[in-house]
Amino acid sequence: MKEIKADIKNKIDQVVEYFRTQNEGKAYLALIELIDILMTYYNENKEEVDIETLQGLLKAIENRDIVLIADILEYELKDKF
Repeated sequence: MKEIKADIKNKIDQVVEYFRTQNEGKAYLALIELIDILMTYYNENKEEVDIETLQGLLKAIENRDIVLIADILEYELKDKF
């Protein structure tokens, strides 16, 4: 459990860094990897799903708002792990 949480935090840091340095291609690839890890985690820990944060993240992704994506990951989602 601790290992997957560490993986999530590390991947969030990576995605945020890529977005903040305007490396969108790498950022979106890392974001896909993060989503895969999150799906695995939430499938095993359904009670911990934060629908509101995930909906906000999805909306930011749909709008391609890289600043908001990075902010949600860094300041809202990362704190959950």
